[in-house]
Amino acid sequence: MFGMGCTLGVGDFARVFRKPDGLVLGLALQLVVMPFVAVAFASLFGLEKGWAVGLMLVAALPGGALSNLLTFVGRGHVPLCIALTTASTLGAIVTVPVMLSLMARAFLPREFSFPVECAVREMFFYLLLPLAAGMLLRRLQRGRADAVAPWAIRASLIVVAIIAVGALGSGRIRIEEYGWRPPLVILAYGLSSVVVVPQLCRLLRRYDDETVALTVQTALRNIGIGLLLVRFFFPGEVFQAHILYTCLFYAGMQLCLALPIILRHRVGRGSAMFWPARPRPSSLELTE
Repeated sequence: MFGMGCTLGVGDFARVFRKPDGLVLGLALQLVVMPFVAVAFASLFGLEKGWAVGLMLVAALPGGALSNLLTFVGRGHVPLCIALTTASTLGAIVTVPVMLSLMARAFLPREFSFPVECAVREMFFYLLLPLAAGMLLRRLQRGRADAVAPWAIRASLIVVAIIAVGALGSGRIRIEEYGWRPPLVILAYGLSSVVVVPQLCRLLRRYDDETVALTVQTALRNIGIGLLLVRFFFPGEVFQAHILYTCLFYAGMQLCLALPIILRHRVGRGSAMFWPARPRPSSLELTE
């Protein structure tokens, strides 16, 4: 976030809020479309209680900070993605309890409430503060910010790669533990997000950079908040292991979900399959 802040100015975010249709679309995708898909998958495949709750929990979570990094790498609309991360994380204080109550009311404990303090602290220290520090450096010393940004972003990519390799090599992730049906359903749900969202974006005539940001933001969820909810609100439940498995499996695969659209956009092939590329005209960069 610090590295990306070094590449952004206040004007970039002002343009997002001056024309908030992209932000509204992104929130609708996260809060309406994908939760509906999760409920449909749970019903269609006849998922048992734990697997259904796990899938609905993933669908209810806000976008993760990693989506901002991947949007940057994919040359997507970074200010839009960051605005969505911030709005969905702040809104999660209300939206997560409401969505879970609507989708999985029968499975929730009576004392269910959202961990507000943890979510706000995470957003401030890991999203807003480093972003603001990078933007401040750019405003005061633009040359230094331009030099620092690529190294900060490369370092973060290395850290992400180390975490992924370490997790896969730990032996703690056993995909076949409950058979192949649960992971295949979770995978199918994840794939639906990177198939459905780009098509909707292009039907609504969004530019490729916006489509990348909206798709990556929708596909990558803040699983940390999900694990917190599993830990504190489903203790001792017989299906807790299924919810935990769903969150961890989705966390492990979500990076792979975003790679195809990132690579397509980087090489100029457009952000959605079956659609021609729709790059943002350079003449609009200063006005949109």
